[in-house]
Amino acid sequence: MGIWLQLVLLPTVGGLIGWLTNWLAIRMLFRPRRQVNIAGLKVQGLLPKRRNDLARDIGEVVERELISHEDIRRHLNNPEFLDSVRQKCDRHVELFIKEKVYSVVPSALSSVVPAEAFAKKAKAMVVEEIVKMLPDLVEGFTKDLENKLHFRKIVREKVEGFELGKIESIVLKIARNELRYIEIFGGALGFVIGLAQFAVIALTR
Repeated sequence: MGIWLQLVLLPTVGGLIGWLTNWLAIRMLFRPRRQVNIAGLKVQGLLPKRRNDLARDIGEVVERELISHEDIRRHLNNPEFLDSVRQKCDRHVELFIKEKVYSVVPSALSSVVPAEAFAKKAKAMVVEEIVKMLPDLVEGFTKDLENKLHFRKIVREKVEGFELGKIESIVLKIARNELRYIEIFGGALGFVIGLAQFAVIALTR
């Protein structure tokens, strides 16, 4: 084989092998979806095989690192959130009084206590009482969530319930570019190794 042919073939074949190896390794993350027996060796894609473990680990990470009941408690006790609740209560109570209470206030009473003044006083009293109750409501709400809402369990059940095709689609959607770079890197590395082989052959002649 001529030296120039070797210069072309060795890096080309090395690059092709490097790319193909990484391409195959990435595909084997997802496939085969069901376990198959190849020459006595049981083969199954990594994600299908370890889906339950993956679901459990994702659930633990989400609950430990991403969101917790303490995060919810902190948000509900945030002054801006409480002020927003107060403003919404103010608007809804006012609307309720105008639409409901005005209609049932006796005409004789309204001549003694003007409806507008009654509405303002009633609204102020109701909203003030709601604002006083908010901290206890928030605490009770978060404790109830802690007892009934388990992020780890929810995430695990969601992931375990995904079809394998959906898991593959999600992973590819998130990491498509990175996986493509891995394929390209494999080809580039194989090409460089091919050049190194050529250099060794050329130097030992």
